[in-house]
Amino acid sequence: MRIEHLALYVKNLERARTFFVRYFGATSGPEYHNPSTGFRSYFLSFEDGARLEIMWKPRLTRGYRTASDN
Repeated sequence: MRIEHLALYVKNLERARTFFVRYFGATSGPEYHNPSTGFRSYFLSFEDGARLEIMWKPRLTRGYRTASDN
């Protein structure tokens, strides 16, 4: 079995994109933006053909806590 595409909501879309490009060698596609919902995402492609969609939506990140918040 081979997983081709995963999706992940992130708190900071640009920081997440930079992280995967810098440390995992991902290639970023163009940003997708839906103005009516505020949803934004990038598809990141990796050398072996796998893709990761990183996503951000305003309502989902409010109240988001990280380990550093504790």
